Amino acid sequence: MTEPNDKAFAGRISQAEMDRLIKGHEDYLNGVRGGRRLTLQFMNLSGLDLSGRNLTDAVFAGSALIQSDLSGSTLDRANLFGCDLRYAMMEGCSLIKADLRGVCARGARLNNADMLQADLREGQVLSHQRSGELQSLYIEVPAPGTNGITDFSESKMQRVKLDKAQAGRTDFSEADMQAVRMRSAQLRGANLEGANLEQSDFTGADLTGTNMRGAVLLGAMFEGALTDNMKMEGSIRDSQHKNVSDLTQSLDEMIAAHHRWVETAGKDGTCLDLSGYDLRSAMIKDGLRLTAIKANKALFMHMNLRNIELQHAELNETDFRGAILCNADFRASHLKNARFSKADLTGANFQALIMANGLIKPVDLTGANFRHADLRNVSFKHAILVKADLSFAITEGADFSEADMTDSVK
Repeated sequence: MTEPNDKAFAGRISQAEMDRLIKGHEDYLNGVRGGRRLTLQFMNLSGLDLSGRNLTDAVFAGSALIQSDLSGSTLDRANLFGCDLRYAMMEGCSLIKADLRGVCARGARLNNADMLQADLREGQVLSHQRSGELQSLYIEVPAPGTNGITDFSESKMQRVKLDKAQAGRTDFSEADMQAVRMRSAQLRGANLEGANLEQSDFTGADLTGTNMRGAVLLGAMFEGALTDNMKMEGSIRDSQHKNVSDLTQSLDEMIAAHHRWVETAGKDGTCLDLSGYDLRSAMIKDGLRLTAIKANKALFMHMNLRNIELQHAELNETDFRGAILCNADFRASHLKNARFSKADLTGANFQALIMANGLIKPVDLTGANFRHADLRNVSFKHAILVKADLSFAITEGADFSEADMTDSVK
């Protein structure tokens, strides 16, 4: 568990002490004599279990709750200003009108939470140094957590209610926000880059200047929303992809024709071209052979594609975000600007193919995005990874020998 520096906090308490304090707080809420409001400011409470409790109006300002369990708890009107909530379990939490300014909730689980009218604006906890300088309390938290911007990047927030929330300039980048409700929310200048916003409701929201580059907006609702100066380059919208049901033949028939085309070197059958199609509803069998297909700008998000064979394929700008691609074979394929963020690519093969005449045909992954992907034991031998983004990826056992990593990010 990531632990903050205890020297920056007023103290740390045990689970037994926390249970006693919460019991006193619940008595306070119920008007029981001797009850006392829970006030734990600038405390290290990381890893503690606060699940299923009534913490309405509790004060945790400036405290660390890294990997704490708050699932199912009621935190209505709670003061969480400047708290460190990284990787906290907060599924089903009620955070109505909670003060969440300046929190760092990167990687937290907030599925089904109710954050109606929560305040997610900027806020920063500063501490006095001996030199007299003011410094951010959580100096070990990478940007943007240290600059006062409320950070929900990479968090799981499916079906969260954020109606009327104050979330200007909040960082939701790469968050899973499927079916989130943000009706009439103030999101001016918020960062939603790469977020999954499928079926989300932004009715009446202020989205002025928001960054939705690369976001998934399939089925999202924007009726009455203010959308001036929104940045939407690379986002995925309903009008962009064709439906598999619109194919002139069944996909199985087209795959069979493609196999004949490959086996006869083009003398029989037809090359399968699925460029621009949304394939998420397609039934793809484990280990399916799709050698030399064309599927540029296709959508394979969150699909189970274990052991799939995609050698010599044209897959430029194709979206594999969140897909399961264990042991997939991509040898000699073209994958410029393809998206693999959060995909499971364990054991996948991105090696070059060496032809009989000694010619090397490398995989072209120029500009590909592997952020937070699982790349354990993946082979990128001879691959072109120019300007590829591998930040936060798991690369244990991965082979990058003789790969072109010019301007790549690791």
